[in-house]
Amino acid sequence: MNIRTLNTGELKLLFQFFDYNDRDEMIAENTKDINESNVDIFGLFLENRLIGEIHAAYVHNDERFAVRNKRVYLFAFRIHKDFQGKGYGQILMNEVISILAQNGYSEFTIGVEDNNKPAKHIYSKLGFTNLIGRINEEYQGDRYEYGLYLKA
Repeated sequence: MNIRTLNTGELKLLFQFFDYNDRDEMIAENTKDINESNVDIFGLFLENRLIGEIHAAYVHNDERFAVRNKRVYLFAFRIHKDFQGKGYGQILMNEVISILAQNGYSEFTIGVEDNNKPAKHIYSKLGFTNLIGRINEEYQGDRYEYGLYLKA
């Protein structure tokens, strides 16, 4: 098992986790964010196969989400369906938080939709218990509403 950041040439690997409405837009957006050091995408690899992902945003126009060198927003946390329920998500989340803490980050936020009970349970166990906002946003034509939690 290996956890590392993805490079821009590996972004197409993420298509297995989410059905993007506009794949080219996702590639362009993430390439720009990675190249500008605004986002890292951490991948969990098992025998050279990507089985999980989590994005870390270091900047955001809303400081409840992220503040460079202090607070990081974790999002798009996904484990391949064939590997769910085996603890890989907790391993990925714990390792990414550890890496980010070693890089000077002391606060972590994550968004979770109210009806996603498995994710809420995992996040709560990991210390994401302080609800700091209700968020409504649109991405590629789809609307999302979720709670923004701060790791206590």
